[in-house]
Amino acid sequence: MLIGLTTGYIIFFYGELVFWATPEREGMSINSLLGTWLAYSVMAYIFLCVVSVFKVHNVWAVFLAGAFYGWFEEGIVVQTMYGASDGSFPVSISFTGLAWHALIGVLVGWYLVRKVLAEGGVLKIICLASAIGLFYGVWGIWWWNEPPAAMKAMLDAGQKDLLLIRFAIFSLCTSAFLILAHWLYNRAMPFVFKPRKAELWFLGVVTLLYYASITVPAAPQALWVLPPLMGITFWALNKNRLVESRPNVISAFDHKVKPLRYLLLFFIPLVAIVIYFLALAAETKLHTNLIVYYVSSVLGALMWVASVVMLLRRRLATPDVNSTALHCR
Repeated sequence: MLIGLTTGYIIFFYGELVFWATPEREGMSINSLLGTWLAYSVMAYIFLCVVSVFKVHNVWAVFLAGAFYGWFEEGIVVQTMYGASDGSFPVSISFTGLAWHALIGVLVGWYLVRKVLAEGGVLKIICLASAIGLFYGVWGIWWWNEPPAAMKAMLDAGQKDLLLIRFAIFSLCTSAFLILAHWLYNRAMPFVFKPRKAELWFLGVVTLLYYASITVPAAPQALWVLPPLMGITFWALNKNRLVESRPNVISAFDHKVKPLRYLLLFFIPLVAIVIYFLALAAETKLHTNLIVYYVSSVLGALMWVASVVMLLRRRLATPDVNSTALHCR
């Protein structure tokens, strides 16, 4: 449960808090955020089951596990995968399931940040955190073009300082909980996450019932869009399961991370705040959302295709005949 809750918050941080990038929107009350985090944690637990069962270790397998997570959320739990007011089909297949959840939330936020915290130097952590913060700030300023009511009121009244302060508090506080999540995650390691067959059957049956009774009636396209995409994804992941001998990435990294390394993740909100401040000072109103939308949608789709191909091409490791013979002698 601890691993599920911490993983849930990590993905929730990128999938909700960074995505909405402001405390001014509806649904940003503490009660609403707690409920959304718990929902993310349930989905994260199912995601961890996939990572465990299919022995996910390399980058390609991580991305496909992230694709499963993204399509599970956007294609089953909610139905934005089949087209919405802010994203037309078929681009909606990639954004946000692949382009945001798989690429940003799972591959970068859950996998790469944990890897760099455990194995990278101080400079690498600062660079990665700063890059995430740069993206956070550049993405966040687009909301000024379509501001929610509270934000519009501040912009119309010229209260830029208040808007900056609220963004700073929001990003710093949510990032502090991100750091806590990473610390708690590593405190639980080393730990073998291996779900029982009864758990897998239960989660599978509940998912199918939800899919049949809620998803399909709400979006009939789910009958012919989701199954082939999930089928190919699981086909490639199963190939990975058959050839992977290393531990999955749930527990593959060193859990003994020095406290200073966690604090370096504060570069995420600090860089984002600087970008936010500079854009406010320059009265910048850029549609950075369109840049992120098109670039990440294409990149997410290409990553999915590349990941499927790379995993299907994997072969069992063959022993070195010469070294084996020498060892026998």
